[in-house]
Amino acid sequence: MSDRSVAAHKRGIGRRSLIAALVIGTGLAAAAPANAQFKFSTFVTGGDATAGWVADADAPPGAADQQSIRLFVNGTSSTDLDDSARAIFSGVPATPPAQPPSFFFKVSTTGGSGGSLRLVIRFGGEDLAELRPLVLQPGQWSFVDGASSDWETRGGSCGVRTQQTYAEVVACHPGAPVTGVELINDSGWLHPGGFPVTVDNISYGGETVSRVAPAVANESINMSQLSGEVIVRVPQAVGGVAPSEGGSAGGSVAQITGTANLPLASVINSTRGRVRVIGKRRRKRQVGAFRAGTFRVRQVDDGEILLTLRGRLDCGATASRASPKAEASARRRRLWGNSSGGDFRTRGGYSSAAVRGTRWLTVDRCDGTLTVVREGIVQVHDYGTGKRIRVRAGQSYFARAVNR
Repeated sequence: MSDRSVAAHKRGIGRRSLIAALVIGTGLAAAAPANAQFKFSTFVTGGDATAGWVADADAPPGAADQQSIRLFVNGTSSTDLDDSARAIFSGVPATPPAQPPSFFFKVSTTGGSGGSLRLVIRFGGEDLAELRPLVLQPGQWSFVDGASSDWETRGGSCGVRTQQTYAEVVACHPGAPVTGVELINDSGWLHPGGFPVTVDNISYGGETVSRVAPAVANESINMSQLSGEVIVRVPQAVGGVAPSEGGSAGGSVAQITGTANLPLASVINSTRGRVRVIGKRRRKRQVGAFRAGTFRVRQVDDGEILLTLRGRLDCGATASRASPKAEASARRRRLWGNSSGGDFRTRGGYSSAAVRGTRWLTVDRCDGTLTVVREGIVQVHDYGTGKRIRVRAGQSYFARAVNR
């Protein structure tokens, strides 16, 4: 069996979720109107894999920036089939473009690709076309020209065919609308110990994606992983991304290294990591660093960025039957924040804390919400009393639990 056949066979086997508590499948971009702009939408990872935009001083030929997509999978053996990293795009017209897609990529491994990296055009269901490099040249940018005969097609009127041109692929799916475009790295089993792929200048329908999109007021933020493990969940309805293949209504999950542009309402898990959040308020950048907690990002009408603590807060009999350490963890959730250049508010169950340049801690407990200030001044809104209290460095305020 050839490398390509083996790869196709192993890709058909089901994958484990990245984290058991966040079992959400990959998404497919919904058909977009003909005048939609092709752009990056979201990352999705499964198993031992990470994805994100990274800085790369060695830019590909013709690049105007030094940002690239990095998709990493870490297969442990030839039987480890569960690792995948995907970059999903939106703004995809339903009609296949006349101009063939293309992209640049770079790896550190030599030899046959096994079909590990590929650009996938989906026509709905199991019907798809894949553009993949056949040979890996380590340490240099390689151009995957969609006009070549490196396409494989499945479904449509042709069944399974390899070594097709783009025109032949489109002819195999007459009248079928394009439902999604994505880049996939999922053959870590071919390269145990880690297989990173850097991708840039992804061209589709005359549009080229080459760098992370900036934050947009009331629409999106940029998040950078500063250290540790960072997991994000992107809501379903944004960017035309809908969960599939065993997913749920919660959206798409990815472990991020580097930077990701996230739509508002995304959930960031920095329990074991540290992140930088960059938002936009009119023409002003808002920058803050956060760690040791899970939070949902929104933006209120006046542009203030609202971070709502998330995660299970078990105040019932289940927690009381656990070990002392597990009980303490189940009965509280927290988030450290540090901001000197933005308007942020952290929200717990019984109070919120608005900051204008400070370092503070928000802790949600079963009996209330605690705000601790290390630097600067925080204004706490106590939901129970309705009062607003200014808390200075070295002070704390506890808003007691109330029924509301």
